[in-house]
Amino acid sequence: MNDETAARDRIRAAVVPTGADRPTQRRGRAVYAGVLAVIACFALPATSAIAACEPADAALAGAYAGIEAKAAPSLQLNQDGSFRMRGVPMPGMDVAGCWQRSEQTVVLVERAPDSENGLRRKLPPPLTEADLNEVRGDGIGTLQQAVDAGLLPPGAWWAHRQRRGGETLRVKVYDPRYGLAVGDAKAMLRLSDGRVVEQSAAQGADGQFEFEALPAGAAVKAIGVRFPEQPDTSRWLTVDDPTKLLYLIEFDAQATGAAEGGVMTLTVQADRSLISDFPDATHFKRAP
Repeated sequence: MNDETAARDRIRAAVVPTGADRPTQRRGRAVYAGVLAVIACFALPATSAIAACEPADAALAGAYAGIEAKAAPSLQLNQDGSFRMRGVPMPGMDVAGCWQRSEQTVVLVERAPDSENGLRRKLPPPLTEADLNEVRGDGIGTLQQAVDAGLLPPGAWWAHRQRRGGETLRVKVYDPRYGLAVGDAKAMLRLSDGRVVEQSAAQGADGQFEFEALPAGAAVKAIGVRFPEQPDTSRWLTVDDPTKLLYLIEFDAQATGAAEGGVMTLTVQADRSLISDFPDATHFKRAP
């Protein structure tokens, strides 16, 4: 391993600590204070009111394209401090966040600006008459009948249908990017009367929670999730519409502690191209 590679490894270790070493690594890497100072600027809560990125180095701002890579990854560094990267670390990935330059190192910090405490409600497109016409037939004349017959997806129906007394309310918690399991998480509902109802996942159904014994007129005002990686932290997502039969809740695996990462470093070359330190030394050059 040459000195340059070793230096990259040390910087990466400083800005992307893992496991039990996380606190000691942050305190024990004083030589990389410049990079850590950049990271500190990004220590923002994952909420809908997340602050904008800080302005970044205008000399490096611009569009970049990966070379010597089959997937043709791309990187856009904006002068307002935001970035967007596609195709890294794998084809199909689309990552956005904030970036800053610290000497010869560019630090990218992923973020989810439209999440609330690492959670985001997903609303699928509602079923329409056009969907019904595709499956209409003997005994199938309404959307409800089509859903009950298994001809149309129930999730798209339940997520928009208001709950009636006696009906089971369902919450589905999932990671849309990596497909990580939710594991032994707990889901909670905060009702309009202040009560909090907690539920474990349904047997053999990761991330699927069923609330069967809610009062007839229960009005859900917030949905909470407590992840096994952070058992003492309850994350809440506000609900401001009438109570539905199904809530699809996406979670940010990095913000909730289910996955490490969220930070990537690149080294500035003499020709102002960039080489990533992770995962495969992707070489980005200015796009023409």
